[in-house]
Amino acid sequence: MKTYNNIEDLKANSILVLTGMISVSPQFNTEEDIYIDVDDAPKFNGCYATNNSTVAFIDNGLLYATPYTRGAIKFLQSAGFKKKTFYVPFSNWDYPKFQAEKWFLLKQQAASDMQLAFEEDCKDWCEDHGIGEIAQSLLDKCFMMPDEGVRVKHFYYEDTYYPAINSQILDCIATERLGTYCCNNGRVVFVYRDGHTYVARGYKILRTLCVAGYKSMGLFVPFSNGEEILDPQYAAQWEEICASK
Repeated sequence: MKTYNNIEDLKANSILVLTGMISVSPQFNTEEDIYIDVDDAPKFNGCYATNNSTVAFIDNGLLYATPYTRGAIKFLQSAGFKKKTFYVPFSNWDYPKFQAEKWFLLKQQAASDMQLAFEEDCKDWCEDHGIGEIAQSLLDKCFMMPDEGVRVKHFYYEDTYYPAINSQILDCIATERLGTYCCNNGRVVFVYRDGHTYVARGYKILRTLCVAGYKSMGLFVPFSNGEEILDPQYAAQWEEICASK
């Protein structure tokens, strides 16, 4: 998880938002620009606010926006910033027109940071609940479900299969599914201690999972009913797994 040593470090990973800046909102499918007004920012000096996946904070009367990360929130709180409610730029799919490249890079880095933090939360929870590790060599023989899902084709329709935990929050759904498995037609799906969902060919892995503390649960089992994986890369991965001994 990225940490910040001082306010200047956080500012370097943020966008300075000034009145008159142009914000683009692609979800409206229009080229119309929106001019930002942050004249009220000085009233919230020393405060921060959050909305969706964005954090706004005001230092010396200037407003900054940065993608939400635990590191950013932890620093702001430790530095004495108070949480308030005010306008949070770039928190509704909009982005700064002339700093788009930096903003999207920051969002990409934040997503990676949040994923790592979520994995650590899952591992800590599993440690506390007796769910152990399995050998990396076994994991390498399984298919890890990508966050964006896998598009498949059945006989008459198409569908998208997602991981059993499709978020980066250790909520009640995540804790219910961590360390669980399910079987169907020679396939085993299980939610590993890092929060990722894996699919294995054959039942050999079941004994290892049970020894490691995994419990049976009624999860959906991908690729267990003759589906065709439509993405060539994922299809090749699954074919390689099925061909291995």
